[in-house]
Order: sequence, then structure tokens, then C-alpha cells
Amino acid sequence: MQSMTDWTSLFARHVATLMERYTEGLALADYHGVVIPAGSPDRRFQDDQGYPFWGNPFFRQWVPSRGAPESMLIFVPGETVQLMHYQPRDYWHVAPEPADAYWANALDIQVIDRPDQLRDCLPQDLSRFALLGYEDGRFSSWGLGAINPPELMHYLTWIRAYKTPYEQACMREANRIAAHAHQAAADAFHEGLSEFDIHLRYLAASRHRECELPYGNIVALNEHGAVLHYDDYDREPPAERHSFLMDAGASFRNYHADITRTYAAEKGDFADMVERMHTEQLGIISDIRVGISYGEFHDAMHRRIAGVLSDFDLVRLPAEAIYDRGYTRTFFPHGLGHLIGLQTHDVGGWLTGADGAQVGRHPDYPALRLQRKIEPDMLFTIEPGLYFIDQLLSEHVGCADFNWSRIESLKPFGGIRIEDTVLVKDGDTENFTRPFLTSKH
Repeated sequence: MQSMTDWTSLFARHVATLMERYTEGLALADYHGVVIPAGSPDRRFQDDQGYPFWGNPFFRQWVPSRGAPESMLIFVPGETVQLMHYQPRDYWHVAPEPADAYWANALDIQVIDRPDQLRDCLPQDLSRFALLGYEDGRFSSWGLGAINPPELMHYLTWIRAYKTPYEQACMREANRIAAHAHQAAADAFHEGLSEFDIHLRYLAASRHRECELPYGNIVALNEHGAVLHYDDYDREPPAERHSFLMDAGASFRNYHADITRTYAAEKGDFADMVERMHTEQLGIISDIRVGISYGEFHDAMHRRIAGVLSDFDLVRLPAEAIYDRGYTRTFFPHGLGHLIGLQTHDVGGWLTGADGAQVGRHPDYPALRLQRKIEPDMLFTIEPGLYFIDQLLSEHVGCADFNWSRIESLKPFGGIRIEDTVLVKDGDTENFTRPFLTSKH
């Protein structure tokens, strides 16, 4: 897939779109231009070792480099985008890779070998320039008009939800990579490997170092699947294998995939529930319509979860009564999904417009990260779940509506989560995950 994509043309169009967006944003905020630093590596406290570098997302949207610390980009409407690409003369470390041919021609690149050269590469008068990114003491003497001005930040955060064709292509490729690694992890589970060894198998298949993953892998066997962000990999396999939940992604040219799959070790009630959750997840995806609030879909998913709880006799009530009494929130406590792109949980999910107005936390579903109206070119995840979490179940102890013996029998399986990434089109959707990963994987 990657070799068949015309990355040069896609990236050139991507930069042209960013120039249009930034031109509009700068006009609204009344700034002449923008300066975007990549950022600097952070050192550990009282240590000479640094944290893995993870650059400014505003910079990474323009520059596909895997890492370019101390580099900087400047844009003035009507002018060529300029990149000061830091390439240190250093025999201690490998310098950042030079610009790749497919993106080099879209930017005016000037190579520097010392960070203190940055200021001399910029206009002398920066009083009407905004800087977007990390606040660094070095910038305070540059005479900048503002650092992270809210008006500009709001606009760029809002517009980032609409992915360019280049961004969409990067995220398809990230999903392909992650799906391949998920299949390797599923095979490792069926071979009886430990959580730690499944994680290593995933890294090898994805060709990622751990620091290159978009987020820490969730590799959960058995009851660990009930811990929503479980990240404490057991080094030895459990005495009995019941289930496996893996939430893991991949990155491609700064854009992310986020995939979750759940498996049963053997046929039975839990395996049937997993397949039912696949059905419900695909069903809610088929209901996506432009113009409807994502929050409405989250609520509709709770109605579907209520049907699962009723049909599998976990709660001894009809689905409508289960939904009305709020019982689904005990089994499905997180949001249905989130925006995704340069960040796994991409920004702007609560915004109501480019002016920065927000809806705030949902009164019924406070964990929901996305409440915007669904529009074309948005990319978000759809990840319903159903879990057996002691802390939440304990709030209903003694409630005769709950089938406690059945719930206890399923607690060793932890829980179920199924997650795909979906692109919204006019009158349709494209699932970025399913073409590479079947329900069996």
C-alpha cells in the first residue's frame, strides 16, 4: 500500500491546505506570522539521561521527520514555508535524518548545526508573530507578539479534526502496521505466552521501539482486562488462560493507529459475547450520519449494551429497563471513542466552534472525550466495551436485578473492548481497521 501512494503529491497538497488554514487563523487572531519550534529533549531529574523525545504536534503536522529536536518552522502568509532543520555536528549521537525527497521540496529548508543559530534565521522584528509550542526561556528575549495565543490555538485545534488526504493516507498505513502486529499478538496468546512476551511479539511485528508507540500497549490476560488502562505486564503466563484484551497502536509519519481486540481462549459464553460485541460495534458504525452529535452515538451504544446485558442474562430485565436505570454505565464506563491523528486522543473533542467555546463534560457520561457534531473528513475511534469491574459492581451489591452468579462466573475473563478507526465521508464511512484485521483477529 505504501509503495502505491504518491506521497510527494499528497504532502504538497497537505502543505497547501495547512497554509490556507494558518492564513485564515492568523487573520482572525491578527498576527503577521507564526513560529513553531519542534521542542527540546527533557532530562530526567538529577540524571544525565533524557526522556524519549516527542515533538510539538503543531510542528509534526508540517514536518514528517521522526524526530527533529531544536528545529523550527516559520510561516508568513503569501511566503514559502521555511524550516530550520537542526543537524548537529556530534559524534556522540546520530543526527536527525535529513529531509526525505517526498517532503523536502514542499518546504524551504535551511540546515543549522547549533540551536543558537535559530534566532538569526528569523525576522528581526517578531512583534506580530505568534509562537506555538513549548514555552522555553530562550524565546522570552525574542520580542514575540505572543506565545500560544488562545484565538489562534482555538482555531487550529478546531480545524485539526478535519484530516487532509495526506493525513488520511498516513493513518491508513498506521492501521495496516498495527493490525499486522495485532495478528502476531493474537497468535502469541493462542500459543500460551505471557503478557510480557506477547508485548515483545507485538513490538517485533510492528517494527516499533517502545518509545515509538503512540501510547503504552495494554496487554491484558484474564481478569486484567477489567483494568481499563492495564500496563503491568506479567512475565509468566497464568495457570489458566481465559481471555486476552489488547489495546495497541502504531505510528506512521507522526500519525497514529489505535486498535483494540478481545479474544476468548475457548468457545463458550464469553466467546459468544465477544462476537456479539463485534456485531454491535459494526452496527453502531453503520448508524453514523453527518450532522449528528457524537454524544448521541455514545448514548445509542449504551442502548445496544443494554441489549447485550439482557440477552446474556447479566441483568434480569428487558433492555429498555436496563438502559433507563443506568445499569449500562456499570459495565461500560468509558467513552465510545475519540478524535485521533497526531495524538492518540486528539484535541478539540469538546469544542463547539473555532472560537474556543466548549460543551464541558457530558452530564451523564463524564469520560466521553468527543461530543462534536460528526462531519466529513473527521477521523475518530469507535470502541464499545463491556467489563466486570469489582469497584463498579460493588455499588449494586444486593440488587436483585443483577444475576450475580453469572457475573461471578465471568469475572475471570475481565472484559471486552473492540476498537476501530473510522473516517467520515459524505453519506458514508470508511473503516481504516477492518480491511487489515478480521473479527477473528
